This record gives sequence, structure tokens and C-alpha cells, in this order.
Amino acid sequence: MIFGYLRKHLPVILFSLFTVGTFLIVAVLYAQLRPAVMYASLIVLIVGALLLCFGYPRYRTRIQYLKELNASMDIEGCSEHLRESNDMEISMYQDLLHSLAVNYRQYVTKEEEKYRDRSDYFAMWAHQIKTPISAMHLLIDDHGDPEIKDQLFRIEEYVSIVMHYLKTDDITNDFVLSDYALDPIIQEAVRHYSSQFIHKKLKLDYSLTNMHVVTDKKWLLFVLEQIISNSLKYTSHGSIRIYAEDGSLIIADTGCGICAEDLARVGEKGYTGYNGRMDDHASGIGLYLCRRILKQLGHTIQLRSEAGKGTEVILGLNLTKL
Repeated sequence: MIFGYLRKHLPVILFSLFTVGTFLIVAVLYAQLRPAVMYASLIVLIVGALLLCFGYPRYRTRIQYLKELNASMDIEGCSEHLRESNDMEISMYQDLLHSLAVNYRQYVTKEEEKYRDRSDYFAMWAHQIKTPISAMHLLIDDHGDPEIKDQLFRIEEYVSIVMHYLKTDDITNDFVLSDYALDPIIQEAVRHYSSQFIHKKLKLDYSLTNMHVVTDKKWLLFVLEQIISNSLKYTSHGSIRIYAEDGSLIIADTGCGICAEDLARVGEKGYTGYNGRMDDHASGIGLYLCRRILKQLGHTIQLRSEAGKGTEVILGLNLTKL
């Protein structure tokens, strides 16, 4: 910081040294003026040094203040909290920063309005699309084409993801935390996919957990449904097992598994990995939402998998026995 201070005052320092040097040359050329010139040179050096010393604390305080503003506030906060200065150049920079802050505020306001409009539109669409989906379910009787039923079920899944995705920006305001028995939530998630288990002829191995968890039921149910949905999607034969172990809920399948190079990135927004690239419909958004929701709920998620040997999803829910 001190070097920056000296660089700022370098012209004045050089001019002072030039002045003293001139005095010394005069003193050498005119011996009779030597005492007076030496005395004047000493005064110039002392006064200059004192000015630099007294000015440095103010400079250091100002720099520290600007660092704190930079670390703790945005552009609007900085423009409103900058101290007034008598320096014309600094004042002009402050005016420029204030103008930038005004333009930035207007830009942010417009973008927020656009985002709200888009969110409101998609939320309205997601709710409205439920009506024709329900009507289609009624039109397809029990003897309807299984493939049509399966595709209709997938449409419902995508609509559900859209609705939950739209809420995740302000998700904490939607939380209703309470103590819930875990098994009814698991059972509801499993019932939602009962037709898929039957259609794919997969075995469900579910062991009662007899656990309670402090969570938001709606959002935890969505997470469980997404995990079960992924297990069903990538398991063509065998079973899906759901059980509790060492305070964690585990959902294990006998599916295709996850490649080692993909395992660390699964759950990143939009990342589908090798399996997802084999499925044109994969978006990578489901597990991303799960990670985001669980983090907000104070839960954890971990994946253990090996290509061709299935996947285990371990949910750290801080479970307690009844």
C-alpha cells in the first residue's frame, strides 16, 4: 500500500528532489551562499517528508474503506456510500460510478420483470397442461395401449419437473418443515411408479425403515420420485431396493450403472453423462434439482456406482428410529 501511495505522489517527490538538487548545485557554485542554501534545502526536505507522513494515514484509511465497500456491497451500494471528495477528478469518477449504478439498476429491474413474466407464463402453462393430461387419462381405459399410457406418464413427469424447477429460485419460502414418518413418504413415491414397475417387470425390494425425519414432505417426495424414476429409466431387468442403513436412506438398482468419469459430474446442471447421451430424452435436470433441494433442506446425497453393476443413491436425512 505504501508503494502505491509513493507512486501517486511521485511527480511531487521528483519535483522536490529536483529543487533540492538545484539548491545544492547553487551552493557548490557560490560558496558564500552555501549556509543559506543548505538551510533552505533542509527545510524543503523536512516539510516534504512531513507532508508525505501526515498524508499517508488518510490515504491508507481511504483505500481500506474502498476495499471494504468492494468486498461487501454491489455497484449500487458503492455509489451510495462513497464519501464526498474535494478532488475534482475523484468527484468525476464518483459521478460516473453513480451513473453506472443507475443504469445497472434499470437494467436489473427490466431483466427481473422479464424473468417474472417468463416464470408466470411457464407456471400458468404447467397448470393448464394438467387438464388435457387428466382428460387423456380418462379417455384411455384399462385396456388402452400400454405404450400410450407410458408416454402420457412421461409427459406428467416432465410437467412436474418444470413446476418444481420454477419454484427452486425461491424454494425456502415454500418449505414447511416438520417431523414426518419416512415410510409413508417412500410408499407414496413407490405407488406413483407402480405401473412402471409392472410395465418393466422389475422387482421392488422395500424394507420398512421405521424412521422419522425433519423435512418438507412435498419436496422430499419429489426427490424420492426423481431418484426412483432414474432407477426405473436405467434398469431393464433385476430389481430396485429401498432400505435404511446407518442413518441413511439407500435406493439401489441393478441397472446399467454410471461410468467412473461421469460419477463426479452427475448432478451438475444440464450434465447427462454417457447414459444420458444414449437417451435422447435425458436432460440432466432431475438429479440437479434433487441436489439443490436436498442442500436447502439440510440433507445430503451421495452416489456409488459402477458401469454395468447398478447404482446406489445414499440420502443423508438425519434419520432417527421410532
